[in-house]
Amino acid sequence: MATAIQVQSVIYHNDKESLLRAYQSLANAVRVSAKRGQEIKLVVHYSDASKAPVYSEDELAALQAEFGSYFTFRYTFFNENTGTSKGHNRVGLGCDADYIVVMNPDVIVCPRFFEKMMLPFLDSDKNAGITEARQVPLEHPKEYDCETLETEWATGACFMIPAALYQKIGGFDEKTFFMYCDDVDISWRVRLEGKKIYYRPDCPVYHAKRLSATANWVPTEAELYYSKEAALLMTYKWSDEKSFRKIYKAFSHGDKYCQRVIARFEEMKEKGELPIQPDPSGKIARFLDDNYTEHRFVL
Repeated sequence: MATAIQVQSVIYHNDKESLLRAYQSLANAVRVSAKRGQEIKLVVHYSDASKAPVYSEDELAALQAEFGSYFTFRYTFFNENTGTSKGHNRVGLGCDADYIVVMNPDVIVCPRFFEKMMLPFLDSDKNAGITEARQVPLEHPKEYDCETLETEWATGACFMIPAALYQKIGGFDEKTFFMYCDDVDISWRVRLEGKKIYYRPDCPVYHAKRLSATANWVPTEAELYYSKEAALLMTYKWSDEKSFRKIYKAFSHGDKYCQRVIARFEEMKEKGELPIQPDPSGKIARFLDDNYTEHRFVL
């Protein structure tokens, strides 16, 4: 019996050539899976939060014709900047697949991607809730158990989750997180359900990063703001009062992005829009300086 999988991404003015490479890699992964006796019924749903559609009707028809023998290609133009959380929920909460793959739109998957990502779900003893691919050339530094491969949270660059579980917990917390820490938050909520998260070091995916001449990551303006907003809201939502007070105080005397975050938090508080705190006893969440788990190396 075929396994139904929906790979979903949110586009925001992405380069069409890089998107095409992602589709080609997914088509190849479906081909390799079939050759190895694993039938995948794949839907690739790219939703567009750009100011104008990335694709024309003719281009969409051409993509559907090119890849139709490997997967069903769907495209939704939102006509608004939804951010990642809201964008993923719009296409993920109502899908009828067995599994959802949340993925950055330009990620290139390895040939045995589906086999490697699904493996922990096929072992009932593992109680898997999410599996996460290994990003290359810049691997995420967070820690994982080298024997069990368990990790505390999965990055949104590329992870797989049963669709029923995604829908049970309401997907991403789109009301709180626009584009940052939504992956940490959903991972922790999956663990609150008693499920485990597994890192797949043998499942590499290429995820391009913009680096400076000294090999440091170069954030965008949006990343500078939303990373700070998410940092404050995470400490509040996950009931770490000490970390919350520390960040709030620092941001109160910080740069323009920090000032905007404080103003946004106070606005949410006044309107009664602050998130519900799901783990007041601190059973799941961990805040270690600027990280949400221990790291194996420093970027």
